[in-house]
Amino acid sequence: MSSHWLTSQGWLDAALYSGMVVPDDYNGKNFRPEKAIARYEIALMTDRALGLVYPASQPVEGELPFTDKEEILDWMKGYVNESVKAGVLKGYPDGSFQPNKTSTRAEAVVMIQRMLEEMEEGLNPDITVVARYEEYYEENGENRKIVQEEETDQIQLQVVDNVIYASLNDMYDVEMGLIKKYGKESVDKLSFAWWPIQQEVIASVTNINTWIDYSYQMGNKEYCWRSNGILKTEYCAPTRALYGELMVPVCDLSHYSREAQDEWKGGWDPETVTLTLLMYYYVPPVRTS
Repeated sequence: MSSHWLTSQGWLDAALYSGMVVPDDYNGKNFRPEKAIARYEIALMTDRALGLVYPASQPVEGELPFTDKEEILDWMKGYVNESVKAGVLKGYPDGSFQPNKTSTRAEAVVMIQRMLEEMEEGLNPDITVVARYEEYYEENGENRKIVQEEETDQIQLQVVDNVIYASLNDMYDVEMGLIKKYGKESVDKLSFAWWPIQQEVIASVTNINTWIDYSYQMGNKEYCWRSNGILKTEYCAPTRALYGELMVPVCDLSHYSREAQDEWKGGWDPETVTLTLLMYYYVPPVRTS
């Protein structure tokens, strides 16, 4: 592949980095880019673009509704199921799926368009975002708090099925900016690690006294954070993917509160169409030993 235009123009690196192409999917890790693409490959790539690796890797409940389901390998069934649920791929009038049938360029373009429509649903809603920064610290043996609020247009939003989603990266960027601007004590480091095959993000927040790792996965409703132990909790809905960015649910509009409850339960004011996102930071007590 070293002399192929996919490599020289950077497309292959982008596909590998994003996890859309996984070398182990191909016999002998031979990608064979000029080979006509099969329908099951489109299911794999579009699911990965939509951040559906986690649900696609779970056991499929019941049987797939296709007459040729025995032709779909077990490890592919979840991907086929998710791509059909997302409306990207569809069965044929005779009830078959034909996973190994090659697609024409026109068919592939239609499937990509369906994938983009699913991904971009509810994008750029007309919502005002207020970042509420709270920092808790100890001073002279007393617990104190800094509170600041700022309107921001730096957080990408989308609304899907009455749930507001926000870009995780954007939220961390805004939070770090607020810590630097208002914080009594600033974090030393914020780092991200990305595992493309399982579509998992680890965000590490560290300072001189402590560290916390937050683990998020596209398509997963559960997330966890680690410090001295592991705590798992759930969002109101599974996370999404938008152009490779992880989108986290921050407000369920069918069960909202006007006051922000925590990072993933934003406050909602329907009269002003304003979302308040809580961003807080605990300054650990200074160690004396």
